[in-house]
Amino acid sequence: MTTAALNTISQSALKNRPRDGIRTFARVSAFGTSAIIILILATLFLQSGPAIFTASDSLFTARWNPAEGVYGIVPMVFGSLFVMVIAMSLALPIGLLAAMAISQMRHQGLRRLTKSALEILAGIPSIVYGLIGVAYVSIWVAGAFDLQSGRIILTAGLILAVMILPTFLSLSEDAISSVPRAYQENGAALGLYPYETQRAIILPAAAPGISSAALLALGRALGETMAVMLVIGSLDRLPRPLFNPLSSGQTITSKLGREIGESAFGSTHFSVLVLMSLILVTLTIALTIAARHIVKPGSPS
Repeated sequence: MTTAALNTISQSALKNRPRDGIRTFARVSAFGTSAIIILILATLFLQSGPAIFTASDSLFTARWNPAEGVYGIVPMVFGSLFVMVIAMSLALPIGLLAAMAISQMRHQGLRRLTKSALEILAGIPSIVYGLIGVAYVSIWVAGAFDLQSGRIILTAGLILAVMILPTFLSLSEDAISSVPRAYQENGAALGLYPYETQRAIILPAAAPGISSAALLALGRALGETMAVMLVIGSLDRLPRPLFNPLSSGQTITSKLGREIGESAFGSTHFSVLVLMSLILVTLTIALTIAARHIVKPGSPS
């Protein structure tokens, strides 16, 4: 074998070595991530076992009274879903319209300033939003609807909508701006108005990114604790009537935040709280899987 051939083989090996290292690191990272997820689920399953065996008769009821051995989790599950629906119903349309408007800004300095402000809003601690909700929003809601207290489900939904709006808006704007400029130029060439181009071409092309932004916002809406706990009223009961947002309520996260430190480790009370956290994790995983299989990449029409 000639010296030139040996040099060629050595250079090829050196080129492939970084790629092999990257592949190995990717495999190790994927395995580690999967192991952590399995460990979390296994821990939650084991710790929630006593609740399933000792409190199964009262779990799916609407009454919560640990002193009497009654652990109805229905009000907390319903409250989490109700607050999430209110927050997403407000944040998604407003965020999408704002993202479309920002993406059309021609002045790049103003656009960067707007994005920076959104990133600052997204980084504000949740406890600050909760304190603002207690000091101002709850008082405004109580006055607007003539209520004795503004710490209700609607207030929690409003605060949560404000919290997830910057994240959804910023990521949606990135998805819309990443659509090639030629798409918009082609729409104009076809005689479409700007809003028609946005609706029929730009938004379908950006749909996967917008869906990912909505999923991330949904994850924060499901997992938020402090802000919701301060403004929702924390009553362990279903609203009356059922879909009344002006009633106080409870979510899984606010329940965990208030009582996990007061429950004895290994008790039925502690086990039921862990079971609720397992439901929250399972719901998040189910939503992620559903998004991967239901949401299809958009294509310009």
